[in-house]
Amino acid sequence: MKYILYVLSFFCLLIGGGAWFFYNHPVGVIGVILSLYSLYRLERQPHVLSLKWPGSKGKGASRDQAAFEKAVSDFNRMEAERRGLTDSDLCRTVANMQHIARNFLYYLQQYPERIGLAEHFIDYYQDRAVFMVRKYKKLSATGLKTDKVVQTQQKLKTLLSQLDQAYEEQFTQVLEAELVTIDGETTVMAQNLSAQGLYTPDAVRRKKPSSLKGSLAQWKQKAADRFDAYTDGTFSSITPELRHKINEERLITAVLAFFLGSFGIHYFYLKRPVRGVIYALFCWTLIPGFLGLREGIRYFSMTTDEFYYADYLHKYGA
Repeated sequence: MKYILYVLSFFCLLIGGGAWFFYNHPVGVIGVILSLYSLYRLERQPHVLSLKWPGSKGKGASRDQAAFEKAVSDFNRMEAERRGLTDSDLCRTVANMQHIARNFLYYLQQYPERIGLAEHFIDYYQDRAVFMVRKYKKLSATGLKTDKVVQTQQKLKTLLSQLDQAYEEQFTQVLEAELVTIDGETTVMAQNLSAQGLYTPDAVRRKKPSSLKGSLAQWKQKAADRFDAYTDGTFSSITPELRHKINEERLITAVLAFFLGSFGIHYFYLKRPVRGVIYALFCWTLIPGFLGLREGIRYFSMTTDEFYYADYLHKYGA
């Protein structure tokens, strides 16, 4: 439904812009203003996380499915609630909680057999977090600044920050078995390399590029390292091997959106041709150009995980 509204808004923008540009008709100005307002309202709506149950067999499969669907529903409720927050510290706390929760849910979707280990996160943590954010917003709406109201709000903020840590702890517990496996494999690999004299834990050997190709590879590595700085250090289900490739894709997408966003080139690059065609058709209105600049900035500021789930998976069908 949301995409239909986007198409209708762009269509009205095209008709209104044409009437204004070619015929100088006042109705065209009204159409352009209404279209821009509709697009603004659509962008302000919370982005709903749509995750499908992967399906699992065995005892308790229906229970796990219900738990997973509840977790996704709680995530979307929190996403809707955090849009109205005005406290900057609380906004950052809730945004970080949502980032961890999103990665956690994607991980559980990939490994549904581990949903039982996330019982506290699904049945208690998310639900209580939504409850406390709602209570905080209700207190803020009263406009009262009495000592008791301020103390209650501060207590809610403190509890939410502790829930942020609880999210991480729960994710760590679910990852425990995998972390042990990875640690064992890396230990064995380090021992094998040490036996051959190829592994030095405290030293990192760097070779100077001997050609233009080597210089380009080093530049791409530095660019990927630079983009890693945008990640906030929370847990991720993305393997380290993919991280640099994802960041390179994000860099290319951001540059295309920033410089060629008027023609929707970045959407063609991401294998979203419908959006690209819409941008190309409306390029004469200059609106796609402004949207391209905004999207370029957005891609620059996205974390690795956000770009991975929003665009990388769609492009490569991972």
